[in-house]
Amino acid sequence: MRNLIEVSDVRRSYGKHKVLDGISLAVTSGSVYGLVGLNGAGKTTFLRILLGILKPDSGIVTVAGMEPWFHSSSFYSKLGVVLEHDGFWGNLTIKENLKIFSAAKQLSWSDTQQYIEQFWNDTVITRSAKKVRQLSRGQRMQCALCRAFLGWPEVVLLDEPAIALDMTAYSHFGSIVRHARSSGAAIIISSHQLDTIDDLCDRVGNLSDGVINDLKCHDENGFYKWVMATDSTAQVFDLLLSHGCTDIHNVNGRWTFSVDHPERRIPLIVREMVETKYPVYEIRQEVSGFSDTIRSIYHSVIHERK
Repeated sequence: MRNLIEVSDVRRSYGKHKVLDGISLAVTSGSVYGLVGLNGAGKTTFLRILLGILKPDSGIVTVAGMEPWFHSSSFYSKLGVVLEHDGFWGNLTIKENLKIFSAAKQLSWSDTQQYIEQFWNDTVITRSAKKVRQLSRGQRMQCALCRAFLGWPEVVLLDEPAIALDMTAYSHFGSIVRHARSSGAAIIISSHQLDTIDDLCDRVGNLSDGVINDLKCHDENGFYKWVMATDSTAQVFDLLLSHGCTDIHNVNGRWTFSVDHPERRIPLIVREMVETKYPVYEIRQEVSGFSDTIRSIYHSVIHERK
């Protein structure tokens, strides 16, 4: 795993109003980072800095190994983006729009068609020949998501991606995010939809007072729950036990276990798995209950303001 997003001591003000006040963050390949915060906290400002739309007043920003503010065309080919607007031309059809975006990413139309047929078949992307302006808000969001993952970019930045999606579209969105994560992408999801944060994110940070604080998801002894997928025939119980893991369970090659200091232990576990010739199809922190923590934080902040 390598850091595809690295931010160090980033600051940004609008006049005398300080929005970002020393943000530092690293997001690795194959992970989904959830960004939460109250309205006006600076989440969209932060994403725009990662995109190179805004320049930080100070600090270091590296995305996919490049500095966003240089506005390199090769930089944007490594990105997938959904901001507050879908970015489609309303007087063109979905297909006509995707042809333009495909060419901009230097992808062949045949490759784009294969991507659409494999991952967006039987959705509005393939079913509708309407001009985009005639689509519903949720359908336009599906178009934006289709474009964001076009070419399977290294880094994907999503601002409120689940808003207006119906149940079927949301389920499909989740499957796309999981595929991108398993392919090695680093994804940031900024959202007030707490179910989305719980469902899809490996880590969650709360942006408040200009800084991001990671929300912890561990028990009272400092143990984190992790999930690892390998071959169903792999015998890894003793391996995990030797690395201090507890509460180890296996169902058809999907291992769940608790571990303390995962930043040290997980790389060692992966290395030993590779040396033992056991494949690691997926390894991530199993998170749940973030929404309860977030609600508690928001409730405290709102109470203090009254």
